Amino acid sequence: MAILSEPPMIFSLTLAACYMMTLLFLILISIIGITIHKNKKATLELSLLKPIFIKLLQGKTGEIAAVMKVSNPVGDLMDMDVPMHEIEKVRREMVQSGEHEHLLWLSILVCAAYQDDAGYKEEIVDRMKKDLKSQGLSEDAEKLTPLCKYTFSPYTFFKIISFLLDKNIPHLSSGSLFKEIEKYFKNYNVTKALTATGKFKVLLGMIKYIVLAATAFVISWLLFYFSYLLPEGVLLLVLLNVITAVASTLFVLWNIMQKQVDSRSYEEIEADIISDIPAFRIRAT
Repeated sequence: MAILSEPPMIFSLTLAACYMMTLLFLILISIIGITIHKNKKATLELSLLKPIFIKLLQGKTGEIAAVMKVSNPVGDLMDMDVPMHEIEKVRREMVQSGEHEHLLWLSILVCAAYQDDAGYKEEIVDRMKKDLKSQGLSEDAEKLTPLCKYTFSPYTFFKIISFLLDKNIPHLSSGSLFKEIEKYFKNYNVTKALTATGKFKVLLGMIKYIVLAATAFVISWLLFYFSYLLPEGVLLLVLLNVITAVASTLFVLWNIMQKQVDSRSYEEIEADIISDIPAFRIRAT
């Protein structure tokens, strides 16, 4: 066979490179499997925890947030009081104190608290848009309506809360609601579940590179296995292909590990939220 006539050095190097490529690819497969398993568990945990935190946001204050017109059984309009949830009271206090750097995200939590009250939510959203505009945040005010149209995933919901807690906003940090939320965060290990789901999102972003590495892996082994059917000297080309496959697998592994430990920026969190809302994405384009 032609493979026996090839220089032993090239054959040994190619075989060693193939084994290295296989080891790296197995590591990649292991990381993918572990990440998928942890994400499945974390997603379930966050889904079960979300109603608990929604109840915290919906805490009763005994105050009225707005008054809306509704039709009674005979068709006449009558006034109906919209209850003031705890999170809406915090938002209004924040507006009054002039803290508005991350007011959009707090407003989104208000939307989550009123998510089961479609009629109420419209009244609240109008009020929040006016407050955003009064603080010079007209662009954020325009984002609010499409953002509040949808029920946020547990990951997005908790990511916003985590973001606000990390920012240590004075008014929020001193308030009893966010102190209680922070306590629940620790008690239920929410941050751990968020991290697991965030790593899975990083993995999804690397899909095309993983497919590329997998393709290079299969082609490399096929070329090596059937190299005796190819012309003399082809083993050198096989070696180069294997080295390319090793490099691509290393690239994927490095990027996955690096991005999984990097903290996400304000812009990345915003992009995550918007990317989950098709209507808003179309509007933005």
